[in-house]
Amino acid sequence: MRKPTLLTLLPAVAATLLLAGCYSREDMKSEGGAASTPAEVPPTEVSGAVAPKNTAVPSEASNAPLAQVNVFLEVSGSMEGFMPKPGGGAENTRFQQHVAQFLSDVNRSTAVQQKQFFRIKEKPYRDSYQQLSGTVRGGIQEPAKSTDIPSVLDTLVSRYYQPGTVSVLISDFIYSPKNAGAIPYIKTDITDALNRAGRSDLAVSVYGFTSDFKGAFYPALKTAGAKRANCCDTDIPYYFWVLGPADAVRRFDAALLSKQAAEQAHFGVTYPVPASSLLSKFQNQGSWYYGDEGASKRAAGATYHTLSVSEVSAAQPVEFVLGLDLKSLPALYQDVAYLKQNLQLIGQDTDAKIAQVFAATDQTRASSGPESGYTHFVKVRLTRLGKAARPLQVVLNDRRPAWITEWTTKNDSNPNQSGVKTFALSSLVDGVQAVTTSEQDARPIFHIDLTLQPAR
Repeated sequence: MRKPTLLTLLPAVAATLLLAGCYSREDMKSEGGAASTPAEVPPTEVSGAVAPKNTAVPSEASNAPLAQVNVFLEVSGSMEGFMPKPGGGAENTRFQQHVAQFLSDVNRSTAVQQKQFFRIKEKPYRDSYQQLSGTVRGGIQEPAKSTDIPSVLDTLVSRYYQPGTVSVLISDFIYSPKNAGAIPYIKTDITDALNRAGRSDLAVSVYGFTSDFKGAFYPALKTAGAKRANCCDTDIPYYFWVLGPADAVRRFDAALLSKQAAEQAHFGVTYPVPASSLLSKFQNQGSWYYGDEGASKRAAGATYHTLSVSEVSAAQPVEFVLGLDLKSLPALYQDVAYLKQNLQLIGQDTDAKIAQVFAATDQTRASSGPESGYTHFVKVRLTRLGKAARPLQVVLNDRRPAWITEWTTKNDSNPNQSGVKTFALSSLVDGVQAVTTSEQDARPIFHIDLTLQPAR
């Protein structure tokens, strides 16, 4: 990022991270000598603290309070426009209002036991909640000249990674490579930074916001021209990146970010399989009934996943509805548009297809039937069935949301023309995805197992 800030690493590590750095040794010395700068206070590294890859469904016990959250706010020059100093009739930006409220939410939350707050310059500087909130409200007093995203990420994953702990990085994430020749290596730089510590259960959630911006804007590439003073007429993006063990990221997202009005994407996070059931008396067609063992007893709260079909043909199609309770998933995976694009049926000896996906309404929520317990519904239509019982899976595939591409630009020299975009955002996310999700391990968000069988 131009005019951002980052952390100093151990000498051996720092040397490898200078590939994209924008911070000079002189800058680092002058900042280190400032008497008003708090000392760095990293957490104690715990040997062997890395958990194995989480392939199991998260348990209810994992919903206990998190051990710790570390919140890092970038305070480089590129961030000043989000946090203008008060005076002269200046109004607060949406960034200031939003981030101040978020810091307050974190500080008061019972979902996290310990909270730590940091400013990111060439390294993290420990602040109190009141100090960091004051920076957000009152502006950056001594902005750093630059930050290096790979160095920041490496430090967070190497030094602040603990079981039950997440780090939240608040930044504009403007990557500032030294020259145009370094652009093709942005993905690699991010991948290497996140992978260096070997955290096998690393997960990252990315939240994208926009704000009015009142200050100098620094393009990512020096060749794009000098800073643009008194910018901007358009909103500028900023981001929350949540990093940590997969289960801790899931729990933090659910506790403190589930109601954020933000674009979002999640990488390496594992979610519980949502509650679900076939609904025999809700928007159905054709002749079928529950085929599950004991289904005839209709026990209170029972769920059903076997469909026994008495008769089906092109002239007499069968339609059934599967209820899903997705309220524990992030908003992205509850979005009907995302569900329509990414829900998939996988079956054998049938032409079953998804006919409709829709969310609960006031009517379904007020119903006395079992549909009142579900947030979403998938209607399936079929005209052909095999001669024996066959599995049918309802799968929600994990695909990158379109907004990441839409918010990406190769030239951010004039944000008033390019609009709400961030330089090389897709490449940054490519680097995250390369670490958190391998091609051999592209797991879906969830899958629901059903059985289709002829009536007995």
